[in-house]
Amino acid sequence: MLFGKWHLSSSAPFPFTIKPDFIKILGVWFGGEGAALRCWDERLATVRQKIGLWSLRDLTIEGKSLVLRNEILPVLQYTAQAWPPLATVCRAITRAVFHFIWGSKMDRVKRSVMYKEPLKGGKGIPDIPTMLRAFFVCNCIRRTMYENLNDSAGNSMSRFFLLPLWRNLGWDKWDSSIPYNWNTPWFYLDVSKFVREHQLEGVKPDLWKSKTIYKLIRAKDDLEPIPGLPSATAKQVWENVASKRLTNRHKDLSWMAIQGGLPLRSFMHSRNLCRYRHCPRCIIHEETSMHLFWDCAWAQLLLDALENELKNSVPRNCLTYHSVLYGLFPGTHTVGAIQEAWRLMNSVKDASWLARNRLILRRERMSIQDCCRLVHSLLRDYSTMDSPEEEED
Repeated sequence: MLFGKWHLSSSAPFPFTIKPDFIKILGVWFGGEGAALRCWDERLATVRQKIGLWSLRDLTIEGKSLVLRNEILPVLQYTAQAWPPLATVCRAITRAVFHFIWGSKMDRVKRSVMYKEPLKGGKGIPDIPTMLRAFFVCNCIRRTMYENLNDSAGNSMSRFFLLPLWRNLGWDKWDSSIPYNWNTPWFYLDVSKFVREHQLEGVKPDLWKSKTIYKLIRAKDDLEPIPGLPSATAKQVWENVASKRLTNRHKDLSWMAIQGGLPLRSFMHSRNLCRYRHCPRCIIHEETSMHLFWDCAWAQLLLDALENELKNSVPRNCLTYHSVLYGLFPGTHTVGAIQEAWRLMNSVKDASWLARNRLILRRERMSIQDCCRLVHSLLRDYSTMDSPEEEED
């Protein structure tokens, strides 16, 4: 079968079929110019439909990250076996992903931070364009570098165009008896670009698996700093925020409070989305995470009302704003006491955040007693999460 526009004389017999436009083989479009874009457009339509359905659910960031890995990535990964994602496709995927994460077109935290692992201060959001490019590149390298025993027409075609790229990268896998072509098609040029972009020239060919390569790329991410804290303490804070003993909701709340991603009045005012930047209760101080959860007189009254609950873990007079926001408790306490106190602090922040939103959005004032009852309810939920084995540990 021949592709493209061929001008043949009607008198001479021609034994081949001519396909002037496109043909779909196993769900992937091939043929003339624009086949890759047509293929990716179909996949993007499917992705937008899936994201639209999942957006109807009230998911945490942790849950949305799981949806992206298990529902969205496989839809795109199949196409990446044949075509690398175009630059326009990568931008469209990234926009769809973060619109799904935040529920709007406004990002609350930098995307580069979102991609980092939770222990480094991120949320582990999958960088789908990088994953797709890694998947295509790994397939090309595996076919040409160490799968020569299982020779096929596809492997031979890949070697025909990719061997010059391997020479430019300094890789020694070279066989001069194999024909090659220096005029590399556009879809293979992304292979060397990807390798140089992420400085992967020294990776051995047998390690070129998409998951391994993506882990190597993410391992280069730096620890996200926290203003006013040394790097060792910041590492401990991110471990506290990503603790498996917290619910996904409380992980998100603590993380956004530190990263400044909560839609507080200071955050909204800086983006011209709110007229005032002051606390709705005291009307004097600027509403920030530290003010809402610690400096505000209402937050101190709530902590005072929970003094009896704090006696079992960390006394009330030992609490600081580092304890509430970061899970850092001064003094000598057992690991179990610190874990219980950290759960209590997150339950307090959850109740404070709910009371604040009701005050602004509904003009309803929750009393201190109502917030205490909500905190007790959240703590009971935690007690049902713990298995007997965990309690023994």
